[in-house]
Amino acid sequence: MPVLNPIQIFRQPIPFVSEYKYLGLILDAKLNFDSHIQRAVTKAKNSSFALGRLIAPKSTLAIKHKLLLYKAIVRPVMLYGSPIWGTTSIRNLRKLQVLQNQQFARIVNAPWYVRRKLIHQDLKIDPVLDFMKIISKKFFEKLPQIPNALLQLPAYDPAVPISRKRPRAMLDYTYENFPSIKSRRDVSTIVESLDM
Repeated sequence: MPVLNPIQIFRQPIPFVSEYKYLGLILDAKLNFDSHIQRAVTKAKNSSFALGRLIAPKSTLAIKHKLLLYKAIVRPVMLYGSPIWGTTSIRNLRKLQVLQNQQFARIVNAPWYVRRKLIHQDLKIDPVLDFMKIISKKFFEKLPQIPNALLQLPAYDPAVPISRKRPRAMLDYTYENFPSIKSRRDVSTIVESLDM
């Protein structure tokens, strides 16, 4: 196997790395975004900890104000760049959902036996994956309006197998009984199976 010469810019060698932080996203060699999700969860926990007494169960602040703090501070930290890394594994998405469930249980001071789905319904908040789809859809709808040629994506055709790993593919995925299911299914295959 030939030895590769290091890439140089202005005669300075550029080292090979397994992870690189670019615009706040941590890109790894396999683009599975494991380390990015882990750091996002840690940052979201830290920002929630900073809000400490405001969203604590015994706080006198109204639930709608606690929820507003979560939406304005914790959720943006947790989901930054989600249109790009939205096709990550179920395991990573489950970490985000678990963190959101913990935050909501803390906000409403729910006992352990109350279903998290009921808390989401009462607070009228979408699960993490559904919210990610909403912001991703807005993101991809705005892209054609940007005149920068570097930002224009090639045509997306979900029928082509290679397109399924692109960020826009997350809009076509649905998860049944999330987060308990272990694999994702393409919406088109579900619709085809229902038609038969």
